[in-house]
Amino acid sequence: MGHYPFTPFNCITAIVLALALLLVWRRFSGPAPTANWPLVYWVIVAVYTIGLPGGLNPYWVGTGVLCAIAIRFGFYAKLVRWVELVALGYVAWRSVGLLMMW
Repeated sequence: MGHYPFTPFNCITAIVLALALLLVWRRFSGPAPTANWPLVYWVIVAVYTIGLPGGLNPYWVGTGVLCAIAIRFGFYAKLVRWVELVALGYVAWRSVGLLMMW
């Protein structure tokens, strides 16, 4: 029986997954979703996507970035929050797939 390979890629992917789940929880638990840290999260995911190509689809990441900007500046925040949820769902699903080596 083998062991799970602990690589920097797996570690970073696990962090991206954990932060995605935390962002989903924070977006839907508080009344004011206009914090700056979701923008920082999406910048981290964008750097991850550029730095480690083939992991995440850049179009989904771009959608998440645009949604975070729209929410931050109050453009249909309640509606756009659901679109961002789809992008976060993709990031979480794909991160699990990368960790499980699907």
